[in-house]
Amino acid sequence: MASLFPHPCPQLPEYQSLLIKGPYHASAPIHMLLSHATQYPDTKAILLTPRRAAFKDALVELNDAWLDRHSGDGSVGAASRRTEIFYPLTLAHLRLLLSMLHEYDTAVHHEKTTLDAAPGLLVLHEVSSYFTSQSSDTTYGPTPC
Repeated sequence: MASLFPHPCPQLPEYQSLLIKGPYHASAPIHMLLSHATQYPDTKAILLTPRRAAFKDALVELNDAWLDRHSGDGSVGAASRRTEIFYPLTLAHLRLLLSMLHEYDTAVHHEKTTLDAAPGLLVLHEVSSYFTSQSSDTTYGPTPC
């Protein structure tokens, strides 16, 4: 089962959909992707997060000892190859990306949006930031008077 922490740790319960609200450590989304990809080796895990620099800075500041120690391990490397992280900046970008993701069907192939199979896990990280007025302003421009 997927987890927000490195093993050994408590596992999340079985779920179809899951909302995690409140403070959690910066590497929790990475651990969730890796634990899912490790448990389900035939699936892909995708993370969508709006602020690439903030996400990276939080990971660097945390300096997760487990990731430092194990990121070069073969099993972690194999799991990480089955994960993707996308950084749609605005709600319009998120909607566009979600509408473009598709499984390969021999007709349309795009390097970033064509998946060999549907993902087993899709993580929407900090999704509330897409619904702030600042995000809307940068997407659609200022509201006319």
